[in-house]
Amino acid sequence: MFKQNIFYKRVIIVFVILLFLTAKHNFSQNCDHLISSGTTLVDGTGLIYPGDTVCLQAGQKDYLLLRNIHGTEEQPVVILNKDGKVVIDTDHFYGIKFAACSFVKFSGNGSEANQYGILVSRVENGAGISVDNKSTNIEIEYTEISNTLISGIVAKTEPDPYGDCTFPAVRDSFTMYNIIIHDNYLHNIGNEGMYIGSSKYTGQEIYHCDTTVLPHVLMGVKVYNNILENIGWDGIQVSSAVSDCEIFGNYIFHDSNEEEQWQMSGILIGGGSNCDCYNNTIIDGKGDGIDLLGLGDNRIFNNLIVNPGKTYYPNQPPTEYQKHGIWTGDIVTNQGTDFLIYNNTIISPRTFGIKLSNSSVTDNKIYNNIIVDPGAYNLVGDDAYINRTSTYININLSNNFLNPLVNSVQFIDPANSNYDLQINSPAINGGKDLSFLGLDFDIENRLRPYYLYYDIGAYECQDSTLSIDPIEEVKDGIILRNNYPNPFRNKTSIKFYLPEKSHIIISLFDKKGIMLKELLNKNMHKGEHKIKFDAKNLAKGTYFYTLSTNKNSLTKKMTIF
Repeated sequence: MFKQNIFYKRVIIVFVILLFLTAKHNFSQNCDHLISSGTTLVDGTGLIYPGDTVCLQAGQKDYLLLRNIHGTEEQPVVILNKDGKVVIDTDHFYGIKFAACSFVKFSGNGSEANQYGILVSRVENGAGISVDNKSTNIEIEYTEISNTLISGIVAKTEPDPYGDCTFPAVRDSFTMYNIIIHDNYLHNIGNEGMYIGSSKYTGQEIYHCDTTVLPHVLMGVKVYNNILENIGWDGIQVSSAVSDCEIFGNYIFHDSNEEEQWQMSGILIGGGSNCDCYNNTIIDGKGDGIDLLGLGDNRIFNNLIVNPGKTYYPNQPPTEYQKHGIWTGDIVTNQGTDFLIYNNTIISPRTFGIKLSNSSVTDNKIYNNIIVDPGAYNLVGDDAYINRTSTYININLSNNFLNPLVNSVQFIDPANSNYDLQINSPAINGGKDLSFLGLDFDIENRLRPYYLYYDIGAYECQDSTLSIDPIEEVKDGIILRNNYPNPFRNKTSIKFYLPEKSHIIISLFDKKGIMLKELLNKNMHKGEHKIKFDAKNLAKGTYFYTLSTNKNSLTKKMTIF
């Protein structure tokens, strides 16, 4: 499945290592209930209690309905495979269904021989796994789902599930809590890979009841460490998740294959959602990398997005049938909120790197992103990197690396999808300090910043030779510090300390030692100082700046990209 691309091999190797390092427990040795392979209904009423372990006997199964199974937060009911793999192949409307269940951990971790001990191999007429009928507090792990007519995993309850217009699952009568979906493998899915929460946050019309209702919301959604490949519509869609929502560490390859309009993205943060979306890898999808329609103050960071939309109408101009690295839209936006887009690496989007279409958000804070080779660059120039549909949309830009050439970043091996940074990359140390936000890790969960300052993009270079260049030059109490940011595109700052009042000259030199200009020439008092430097009219490259007094001279290096 992953043998055609070295990157795919690397993903699987890393994934397997993580699984090995994760504390995997084999619960099947202590089964309170053993369900035969021929059983298709497990009803927990009066039989299954909090803390019980329910074992599914390995073998072929038509489908599985789990009903009225209830644990507690302290003692969830665990359901897992025993003695090998459980395989579901069905013409039914679902492979596995949770109906009126709560506090259940559903796991394919019951046998050491199988990475995914529960396989839904085919569902002819529906979804792979459905969490509905007012089920809540459900965890799903180590399952494989493939060849479904519609979604791989669905987690929501329709407002009128019984068709009697009593509306037991609308906003004022039901909340779905703590849906946790991790370490699963979904592939060859008909519609959405994962459909979590209602996409009709602002109202759903119930035709047979002649009314419109508000669907229930979710509180507590965690979707992480999943692999999704060859998905018909959106890879992961999360809507109506109003609080405590995270989508992270997922690998999504080839989303939106069906080219269904308005259903084309690697990750969709839908209406009514307040989700953080980070450390995801989205490659070669036909849709946008990430669509953001959230409530506001959503953080999108440390994501790698490669070739979004490139195979969607590839022979048409890129401004037709537009697809982007990140797209923001507006369903409901809370007043006074921002969209926060930090440290993403976006490679070769069909149209724009980031497309902003939400005029309700207070500010779009776009910091430390790498955007290279946007498809519309030859048509619209620099507007292809970050594009907005209206001048009323506020943009706060800082420390982004924008370039039409992929090789300008100096990735380690982009031909084999390795977008980590080489030691001489201009993105190193060029980012804005975001430590005040607690963003102290990169897409590989490595330390950020590793040396001096934040790197730009999803990856933080960890090369130990970075530490050769000292933070500051010191002579006789005079301290000349590294300029920040460095590398930089337009403006930077130079800080220095004087132990006593002195006349100083700060000069700029090229690599040949030719002085280009004086940045400062004056008497300065004792203490800390900072000057700002504008690199306007200077070519990209390496330069040196020197602080001189009548006794000493100190020199540091700066890079303009």
